[in-house]
Amino acid sequence: MERLKALIGRKESKVEFIGDLITLLLTNNDVYSDELLFRDAVEEIYNTLRSEVIDNGRIELVGAYEKAVLLRAVVSGDIKSPEEVLISIRKNLRVVK
Repeated sequence: MERLKALIGRKESKVEFIGDLITLLLTNNDVYSDELLFRDAVEEIYNTLRSEVIDNGRIELVGAYEKAVLLRAVVSGDIKSPEEVLISIRKNLRVVK
């Protein structure tokens, strides 16, 4: 993650940093194509937004956080189809044994 912070090169609020990080990911193929760096960036996005929403009560960021949850699942390979996600949710609710 330090490598990504160095790429952006300035200190700012956590939310501004995440915005800059996403812009960097979308515009810089070197970062986007480096799988480890990309996974680190996704994890940073997820953790920062989670902290802002849950720990700091920033309800205006709930939509971004929900999408970060999905992004993290896609990058980790957990999401393959909507049906699989629904089955997984149902299992996690302990409705299906």
